[in-house]
Amino acid sequence: MSDLTAVRPAIPVREAVIAGFLVALALFILYAVFLDQGALLSPWLGEAAGNSNYLHEFTHDGRHLFAAQCH
Repeated sequence: MSDLTAVRPAIPVREAVIAGFLVALALFILYAVFLDQGALLSPWLGEAAGNSNYLHEFTHDGRHLFAAQCH
């Protein structure tokens, strides 16, 4: 018999999927906090999402805390 049948992956598939999901979630959150200017909320709020910038205003102080430009 070959010893290759007993080889396990370095990272189990379940943990790799969970890690991938968490990385994608973190990137989405970073986009929402630092770059979004109403695009995420526009399907629900329409033109008001861009005009009022609810997400921008909600995260405004956090952007300055992390020294990210928002103006």
